[in-house]
Amino acid sequence: MNTTDICIRCGSKCCRSTPPALTKDDIIQIEKHIQGTDWLMEIKEGEFVVAKKPNSNDCFFLNEKGLCLIYEFRPIDCKLFPFFVKIRKLTAAKFSIEWRTWFCPLTNQIGLEELYMEARKTIIELLNHDPTILFEYQKVLYSSGGYKRKHFWRKEVITI
Repeated sequence: MNTTDICIRCGSKCCRSTPPALTKDDIIQIEKHIQGTDWLMEIKEGEFVVAKKPNSNDCFFLNEKGLCLIYEFRPIDCKLFPFFVKIRKLTAAKFSIEWRTWFCPLTNQIGLEELYMEARKTIIELLNHDPTILFEYQKVLYSSGGYKRKHFWRKEVITI
């Protein structure tokens, strides 16, 4: 069973809860494909999340079938799901990562280890590209309340 099937069966609950935190890179990527800014909501000066649909709790990009309209270029927050990371720079090339998770049907059907390996790959790519993106993501996630009710899963040190 693929993740799309699991999400549809679950009712895409994650896309109907805390809106995804956005980095400047996320916004640029989405703007390349989406006209207008109705989907963008500023929560603090210079900090943004994906807006909810009018009169709804649904993510702006969730369609009637429960599928993401921007899946191919979704934000970091969505790529990491069901994980959320707290990151701390230890040295120029060493980072402490605290993995938190939100248990959902994906965690039961696919398993945390497999999902973790995919999310970890994303984290390493971002650390190699530009670590500041992860710190920006973390800041907006805190401001949006995205860390609430997440469960500690694992802590590790990643060296790039």
